[in-house]
Amino acid sequence: MADHRDSAEHTPVTAQEAFEAARLLAEGYSSNAPTATHYRDIVPAPTQGDAMPYAQPGRPPMSQKATDHASLVLVYSLGSLPVGAAISLVLWSLSSVDATTLAIAAAAPAGLVGTIGIAARMIGRAVRDGASALPSTTIHQHQGPTYLQHNELHTDTRWFGRTTNQLPPDNS
Repeated sequence: MADHRDSAEHTPVTAQEAFEAARLLAEGYSSNAPTATHYRDIVPAPTQGDAMPYAQPGRPPMSQKATDHASLVLVYSLGSLPVGAAISLVLWSLSSVDATTLAIAAAAPAGLVGTIGIAARMIGRAVRDGASALPSTTIHQHQGPTYLQHNELHTDTRWFGRTTNQLPPDNS
């Protein structure tokens, strides 16, 4: 770490300062030293003349989380440009159309959403009706020895989705 004092002004170190510096160095290089969570530099910042500091151009200093969030906002705002351009193009093309065509174009999305909702309701009703038409589940409980037969299934899949499943020949 560089010494912030001017080279022309060199003051001798007292015995207390030398002891404190040696203690800090020994503590810093020891294996059981606590990890520093913050550091405050008490040496005044070097100045050039008597001018006051002023804000630099660019992004202001902020935390890493705030910087990441600001970057995401910038990226997402760039992502909205194609959507805005598409909407502008549609509105520009509709500017030369009469009022009836505009009404039909405005009603089309609502009609599409309604159609999808009705279709979803009909599919849900069909699934419910189909599930109620299935036979009830029967559970069989057996006592005694059970014979298990293990079969190997050989699968051969061709390029365009033709799959052939073959069971081995029955050797009983």
